[in-house]
Amino acid sequence: MYAIIDIETTGGQFNEEGITEIAIYKFDGHEIIDQFVSLVNPEIPIQPFVVKLTGINDAMLRSAPKFFEVAKRIIEMTNDCVLVANNAEFDYRILRTEFRRLGYDFKQKTLCTVELSKKLLPEQTSHSLGKLVRALGIPMADRHRASGDALATVKLFQLLLAKDIEKVILKELIKSEIQKGITPKLHVIIDNLPSKTGVYYIHNEGGKLIYIGKSKNIKKRINQHLTGIDVK
Repeated sequence: MYAIIDIETTGGQFNEEGITEIAIYKFDGHEIIDQFVSLVNPEIPIQPFVVKLTGINDAMLRSAPKFFEVAKRIIEMTNDCVLVANNAEFDYRILRTEFRRLGYDFKQKTLCTVELSKKLLPEQTSHSLGKLVRALGIPMADRHRASGDALATVKLFQLLLAKDIEKVILKELIKSEIQKGITPKLHVIIDNLPSKTGVYYIHNEGGKLIYIGKSKNIKKRINQHLTGIDVK
């Protein structure tokens, strides 16, 4: 059984982010058998960059349940399941951090669709969720919202399961240990940036300009936007 998940967060300092929205679809390998989608009040402000990216703002979350109010439902949805996500390392870290604040040690096996697609679809030029589903003709709505991204991941995962007939690759990529650090996608973005003075433009996946900034060190500034961690 799989729990396919997507989480939107406030952004900010590493391990200090809060969840703003979560979507979980329980998937038996053939169809969705249960689902949970909810906004979450993180009790901390959302970073302006994230507001522009997701469209979720602080006002929308004032009456939303806090994490402790949805924690039991999350455990019910993920119990005895492999946690599947696009860049699963990120979603798993965020969940473990939130549960740790409640004094609960949340542990699940995880499977990353980025790693799985790289093995099964090596011909694809990009394995980011938006570009990959577009290349494969998988319909996608509400990009950068938890439900839209999670449903697209369900459809992608279903395709990958069908391609991995013997389920050998899938089994090899299921992880039991906690992975540390930032997501592979962010590593790629940050590593290719110059450490120079200049003006930078941030676009969403549809090509729309959502932010313009200037900095004495573009690499460091973009890193702060995305993760809150300084690059030396």
